[in-house]
Amino acid sequence: MDVSETRDKRRRNDLDLFVLALIADGVSTPYELKTTAGLSPGATIPVLQRLLVEELIVQGEPGSRKRIDHKITAAGRKRLKNGWRELIDQGPSGDLDADLRVALLALRVGSDRQLASDFLRQSAAQRLESIGRLEAPDEPASLPPLAAWYRMLRSASSVALLKGESAAAFAMAKAMPRNTSGVRKRGRATPKP
Repeated sequence: MDVSETRDKRRRNDLDLFVLALIADGVSTPYELKTTAGLSPGATIPVLQRLLVEELIVQGEPGSRKRIDHKITAAGRKRLKNGWRELIDQGPSGDLDADLRVALLALRVGSDRQLASDFLRQSAAQRLESIGRLEAPDEPASLPPLAAWYRMLRSASSVALLKGESAAAFAMAKAMPRNTSGVRKRGRATPKP
């Protein structure tokens, strides 16, 4: 398996577990996943299909506006309870959204704010470390100016993006909610998965 396949599988795993956690919290239709959690239908519909095939969720009857509700199964609860820790142990992925989902799983499912914050700090540090690898090697004198400018500006842009993402990850680590036991779901206390 090559690196891109590993990265794709990991991204699927963190998104699958995140959607599973949302369903456990009552965010259970593709529309709600979009409007409540900000996840795109293009990303969540394949996730829902995988979760259905693996029997981690079941579909309800179509409700109003033909929206199909999903419920987590016992197997889904078990996967959610046990699966998030593996993602933490693998360390940050290099994708800020994926790292945020993993940290939130540690907070919500694992009830471990410190672990979630530490994971985001690791993600931030990883980005800062990668800046050194982006520094451009000596450019051959024979490069046409347009190519040299493009390479230089792309490198500067990548460094700026990494610095920004690192700052964002540090800020999220600091802002991580302190107490998840008071999280509410549609007017009632949220049950733990």
